Amino acid sequence: MKKVTKECISRAKTALSSKSTASEVGRHKLAATRYAILRDYKDGHLKADKAMSMLGLQKTVFYELVKRMEGATSYRTIVTDSPGRKDGLMVTNSEVLKLIEEMFLEHYPDSKKISVVWKACQAQADNRRMLRPSYHTVKRWINSKGERLLHAMTHSSDQTKQKYEARAGYKVTTRPLEWVQFDHTVVDLLVVDENDRNVIIGRPWISLAVDLHTRVVLGFYLSFLPPSAVSVAMLMESCVLPKDPFLAKLGLPGHLLPMHGLPEVIHTDNAKEFISDVFVLNAKDFGIDVQHRDIPQKHQGGHIESLIGKLMLNTVHGLPGSTGSNTVQRKHLRSAKRAGITLTGLREILCYHFHAYHDSKHSALGKSPEEAWNEHYAKYPGPKMLDAAQHEDFKYRFYPEIHDKQIVPEGIELFRRFYFDSAIKNRVREKVLVKYDPYDLSFIFVNLDGTWTKIPCKRNNFNKSADFETYRWQRQQKGARDGTMGKAGAQSFSEAHKVKKAEVKLTTQEKRKRKAEKGKEDYKEQASTHKKAPIHKDLNTSLKPGATTTTKSNPKGQKKEASNVYNISKLFQSETIVDFDDAPVVIYDSNTR
Repeated sequence: MKKVTKECISRAKTALSSKSTASEVGRHKLAATRYAILRDYKDGHLKADKAMSMLGLQKTVFYELVKRMEGATSYRTIVTDSPGRKDGLMVTNSEVLKLIEEMFLEHYPDSKKISVVWKACQAQADNRRMLRPSYHTVKRWINSKGERLLHAMTHSSDQTKQKYEARAGYKVTTRPLEWVQFDHTVVDLLVVDENDRNVIIGRPWISLAVDLHTRVVLGFYLSFLPPSAVSVAMLMESCVLPKDPFLAKLGLPGHLLPMHGLPEVIHTDNAKEFISDVFVLNAKDFGIDVQHRDIPQKHQGGHIESLIGKLMLNTVHGLPGSTGSNTVQRKHLRSAKRAGITLTGLREILCYHFHAYHDSKHSALGKSPEEAWNEHYAKYPGPKMLDAAQHEDFKYRFYPEIHDKQIVPEGIELFRRFYFDSAIKNRVREKVLVKYDPYDLSFIFVNLDGTWTKIPCKRNNFNKSADFETYRWQRQQKGARDGTMGKAGAQSFSEAHKVKKAEVKLTTQEKRKRKAEKGKEDYKEQASTHKKAPIHKDLNTSLKPGATTTTKSNPKGQKKEASNVYNISKLFQSETIVDFDDAPVVIYDSNTR
């Protein structure tokens, strides 16, 4: 029989799986045969020499197997692995392994490529005068670190937790409105302007409220700008109050979205609009407890995020102008070219979609969300709701507000409009608290002596939209500001500038000409004065005007060279008494022309 070395025994396996190869199965059969012979030896039925002969084993290996069989009840204790290097075993020099580790920690987090680490290993190995590790050695070492570690080195800790951390717990609810989740996301759709459908406004935000027990969509709100207190206020109204007025404005039947009520708990993330004390305390005043996710446990909002994902996939991604959920999809969609849905149109589509969703069987419920809602309230009292008299107070409480708005003679100026009513006629210059309905800017609410008064819009000079989200988008567009000229006006402005430059140029030339003429006249007058003055004896008059000569050193016997430069210092060093009645000495620059 084939002899087995001691090294093979040290790597014995103890299990056989359905994925085992034929070689592994053969080793198990061999171990089973050996186990029977060794068992006879241990029971005293065979002598050691006879057993070794039957097994074809050396004495050392034989007794090693006998030792491993102590207390064993199965042959698997003596199953050997295949000879050779075990997968993942590194036999490289320790210094090389240390080099690979250093280069891995330095380069892999940024590059995420094995080839970059290998190149760094080559360069450092040459610097340290050691053997270069091969590419496969570097690759085996990196792959041996495990998928989770490699992912953690190239992603944030939050992303790693989301992918690899166990999340065994789940929220248990017993009734509708017990636990309602709020969240926001950007809609994967380009929306066009309602007044000019050739203009793309952009991708709106959607805010959703989902009842965890029944998976019912209690409310939603679309916004062009990022989530804010306005988004939360309108989502609260959509969630708590009947949606009939909202659906009526869209021209839709009221039965599409009948579910509403006061939640017991609102569960949100930690966005600033949700952790606001104003929002939390106002909700508490109506018996609603606002709770926030643990940081950074995103999976705690998994139900609403799952619904958002299905909403995008099943509804939005099928609409013209969809951007897809990633850049790869976006390349082939021609979103800007196909965009054709307005904000109002998207609201209508979502209302119909949510109605269809409520009437569809849900995998987690075994029934539709609407059936789950109705079945519960068929057995128990209906959902907790506000009385009709409290609706306005609820709206006022959560509507966005503007503090210290001053009343001017024309009324209250807000949103490029003027609001006026006889109630504020005698309150000019007073500062008041104002609230508004983002769905309808045709009126505002003003707090006058503790009472909310509805003030209508009297003047909309710029014909801005009554929808707050559309108005905010219009306000952010640069457009043509006051003073913008047309092409003809701009051309005339340019011509006027040219005329101005020409006039200034002519005036400057004329002034220079007059100045030059005046200079010539002054020069002539000065020259005539010089001619009348007596010539000093020390001046050399033999030279022409303008000549410049200097006195040079004179060797003996040579005649001294004359100069027309007057020695002023000699004049002051002279002891001769100056007669001030004599003609003055005239000193001038001979280079003056």
